[in-house]
Amino acid sequence: MAPQERREDLIRTALLVFARRPPGEVTPEDIAEEADVSRALVYRYFPNMAELRREALERAMDELVPQLVPPRDLAPLDQLRFGLRAFIAFADSYAPAYAALLNGGSMVATEETEAEIDRVREAVRRLVLERVGIAEPSPRLVLALRCWISAVETAVMVWLHERTMAADDLADWLLDQLVAMLASSGARAEELGALAAHTGGSEG
Repeated sequence: MAPQERREDLIRTALLVFARRPPGEVTPEDIAEEADVSRALVYRYFPNMAELRREALERAMDELVPQLVPPRDLAPLDQLRFGLRAFIAFADSYAPAYAALLNGGSMVATEETEAEIDRVREAVRRLVLERVGIAEPSPRLVLALRCWISAVETAVMVWLHERTMAADDLADWLLDQLVAMLASSGARAEELGALAAHTGGSEG
């Protein structure tokens, strides 16, 4: 296997393992066993687990962002629902890693991983605003969207632990929270009008 192919294979292997176990508990030996290679080979490409975790997270985020983009032919409300369902499914597929990354006290939650997560948060904010046609959002609207995204992250983490409702029901509930938060955000009247027009579509 060529060096770049081997590196890619180890990153993919790490993602498979992180989907089953918290990244902080995974060792180079675990990656080597899963990839059916030697421990020395893992260290040749990744001198420490922090570097491997970082690259695996970057790869996962690269894959997540396109999954959040809904088809434009959906009704506006259903576009938001599509993105929520995609995010919940992604978090579910990497449940141990998701919880570890959002836990500020976790050994895998670093400034670099936070930057990667912020990249996804910013992509979500841009996507919502672009789809409703708001080019220059007010500070209050931006703050409301930031708070909602944080609420989504926390709610999904709780859901992964407790599973008190179906995934689609969680997406609908989170969509209701967005509508409520925007209505009470104090954003400009024209912004609220544009958002109301795009979040008042039919349920689906």
